[in-house]
Amino acid sequence: MTDPLHVLRTPLTPVDPDPAFATHLRARLERALALPQGVAMSETITTVPADEPAYRHGDVGYAWLSVPDVERAVAFYGAVLGWRVAPGSDPQGRYVLDRAPHLGLHEGEAGSTLNCCYAVEDVQRAAEQVRAAGGRAGEPQSAPYGLVADCVDDQGTVFALYQPPTGVGTQPAAAAGAGEGDLVYVTYEVVNSARARAFYGQLLGWAFTAGGVEDGWQVVGGSGGLEGGHRQTTTLPMWRVSDLPAAVQRVRAARGTATDPVTRPYGAESECTDDQGTRFYLGQL
Repeated sequence: MTDPLHVLRTPLTPVDPDPAFATHLRARLERALALPQGVAMSETITTVPADEPAYRHGDVGYAWLSVPDVERAVAFYGAVLGWRVAPGSDPQGRYVLDRAPHLGLHEGEAGSTLNCCYAVEDVQRAAEQVRAAGGRAGEPQSAPYGLVADCVDDQGTVFALYQPPTGVGTQPAAAAGAGEGDLVYVTYEVVNSARARAFYGQLLGWAFTAGGVEDGWQVVGGSGGLEGGHRQTTTLPMWRVSDLPAAVQRVRAARGTATDPVTRPYGAESECTDDQGTRFYLGQL
């Protein structure tokens, strides 16, 4: 029998950051983060909103959805989830208002996927861990929400790390994922789940337990899970809704697709695509 954990025993070769890569990725992520118009990632702030959740080390504090056409996405998610947006830092980005965790939309990236920015206790140390684990990480830079490092994991997934100005929390952020249209769960479709578990376990402190699907792994104490065996990496969001049947009808009316609601131990869900083929879930939890 093939050892399913053989990749964990393969020596990893650290990758030095490429200045050209860091510059390109920083520009890409600044656009993708869809910061409010006029705000650049190089700017700093001296205060954080009083109601800003204190995300734990490894929690998603910001996420942005890459889409083919941002205006179509604004119309679709506005109709389905009630999202309201503000201009981003470039014409291709939009900042979604009043969401926890923070959300953005961005046009023009290859493929449709969710990209996540994770809170960490020490971003410099975390960036070094990314490189040591075979990924790539730019040098941490000042941003409006703390220190941020732009990264790619060892299987090609783009993500970011940030160190909040007020530090990380010790308890789950009560506001995160609690509202209508909020990001409540993340499914990471990966090529090799053992490599992903090793990478994110070391970097973010995630522990895993076997899930209910083949090669599925739930993040213990978190709001996400891995599914291995996919041909390419894709990150899928689940958006919280209070009336799943009504939300399914809104998806279909907006020219998306949605399965009939299915009851799970944790609530009811529907697997959907928007009118541009971007996959997502709706959950009434």
